[in-house]
Amino acid sequence: MNQAQEPKNEKEQAPAEQEAVAPEVTPEKDLAAKESKPEIKPPEVKVDSKVLEEAERNEFLEAMEQNFEVRESNRGEMIEGTVISVGKEYLFIDLGSKSEGVLSIEEYRGAGEDVPGVGDTIEACVISTGSSGLILSRKLAKGIRDREFLAEAARSKIPIEGRVVGRNKGGFDVEVGGIRAFCPISQIELRFCEDPDVHLEERYTFLITKFDDSGRRPDMVVSRKDLLRAEAAHLAEELRETLKEGDVVSGPVTNIRDFGAFVDLGGIEGLLPISELSHSRVEKVEDVLHVGEEVHVQVVSFDREKDRISLSLKRLESDPWDDVMQLFVEGSRVTGKVVRMKPFGAFVELIPGVDGLIHISNMNTPDRIQHPNAILSDGQELQVQVLSVDPSQRRIALARVAADGEFGDVPLVGAVMNGKVDNVAPFGVFVKLGPGRTGLVPNVELGTVKGADNRKDFPAGADIKVKVLEVTENGRRIRLSHKAVAEDEERKDFEGYLGGDDAGSGFGTFADLLKKK
Repeated sequence: MNQAQEPKNEKEQAPAEQEAVAPEVTPEKDLAAKESKPEIKPPEVKVDSKVLEEAERNEFLEAMEQNFEVRESNRGEMIEGTVISVGKEYLFIDLGSKSEGVLSIEEYRGAGEDVPGVGDTIEACVISTGSSGLILSRKLAKGIRDREFLAEAARSKIPIEGRVVGRNKGGFDVEVGGIRAFCPISQIELRFCEDPDVHLEERYTFLITKFDDSGRRPDMVVSRKDLLRAEAAHLAEELRETLKEGDVVSGPVTNIRDFGAFVDLGGIEGLLPISELSHSRVEKVEDVLHVGEEVHVQVVSFDREKDRISLSLKRLESDPWDDVMQLFVEGSRVTGKVVRMKPFGAFVELIPGVDGLIHISNMNTPDRIQHPNAILSDGQELQVQVLSVDPSQRRIALARVAADGEFGDVPLVGAVMNGKVDNVAPFGVFVKLGPGRTGLVPNVELGTVKGADNRKDFPAGADIKVKVLEVTENGRRIRLSHKAVAEDEERKDFEGYLGGDDAGSGFGTFADLLKKK
């Protein structure tokens, strides 16, 4: 009886034992058990990738709705959370209070940044709320932080850095912290902006003069002028204490005018006059300098009360007038170039920085001219003769040398020519023989007695017959004689007389000879 009942007892005990050791069933394990069951795969259907992404997102939000309470947050609120899962397209973030959010990984990929891993803390902005969870944005969070900083910078006059990205009507587009700002063209430099394009793609420090964040996009205006003015004032104060005449300084050319160029010496501008640019004559400042060019100059004068500084560029070069006495000996002939003309004469550049003057009276023309442009032109090269040199006054007197054949054939030695007295000098009489031809009759060749008044005997314009004694330098120098003409005529008459007498008659007396004549 007892043996028959044992099996029954065992059977009765089995359910009890099973009930005692049965595991506790939870929703999570039940969900896991369901997921572990083999699924019957449906036929493969090609689905668009965007549809899959949306499906993944919906599954995530459904899971959040089932397992967590949604944290109460407002759109635009800044929150901080920890990454608890990294999906294919989204980051799942624990926000605390049994609330989670989702953030697109594309925000990191688009910025070229590393995607955070599980356990990393991130800050984001709520862009969407609802029973399905929170949608977050890191880009918007950065924008909010940037706006807060820029608003504070505007209130507290904190300098900020920006990059000039473009030009528009009246100024420049400046990028500051990812936000576009406007800088008026009058605020980009201390003075007038000559070339706006030089500022493009440059990074500068600005002050925010206007910041209005009430609209969808901030309205921001920036300026460099006040910062530049403060910096210039500081540098100027230091410069006033150290700068003195004779110093060699450097700086960029800030402005160019007809009368010279302005150079920024660091807080104070100096004037570089056009006359101090070079020893050579400069017609236009732009031919030598351009805005922005760095130059080394010497301080000529400094008026500290008016902050006026005069500068020189040519004083740092050697002075060509130091060697003019060796280069241009009086009486020598050199080649030069006509650089400018005035009614009284023409200036000829002999070497860079050294000009000489051909006075109108030394043009050596057949007839008197009223202006040098009658025979010369700007830039013309010609040969000149050095008449005098005065280095202390920086003056060189020149005479124009007529070109070969310019005034006809060169007179032959021995020829007797008719001319007109041009000028009487202490050493002789100048005779004009023809266009461009002038010769000299020395006193010894005039045939006058010692002490005679040559100006009375040979008035200017009087006709005179002369004989060519010597021609040099291709007719540029002609030596004449008036006495030789008279002697030749007497000899000719005497020879004629001898040829007319009968043979053997003799010469006769001197009185007879005079009668014959």
